[in-house]
Amino acid sequence: MIALKQEILLVPMPDLPGIVHGLVSLDPPKVQCDGCGLVVTGESLAQTVLLSGVRFDFRDGYTRRLCVDCRALELGSAA
Repeated sequence: MIALKQEILLVPMPDLPGIVHGLVSLDPPKVQCDGCGLVVTGESLAQTVLLSGVRFDFRDGYTRRLCVDCRALELGSAA
């Protein structure tokens, strides 16, 4: 079974140098939401990025990485 750990941090973690925005750790792999601070940790980088629900939305140049709940609040949809 795939297990992802979730925690909310009130302060944003810094991005890793040279890595795409929102990836805040590679060992263990962690992705952080720009809205609420949700940090999702997984066992592998691919698992964490694909299953965390923390996504970019590139409509109209919007580049914040958001979880499902923050996307619904900020962008008006959970897509």
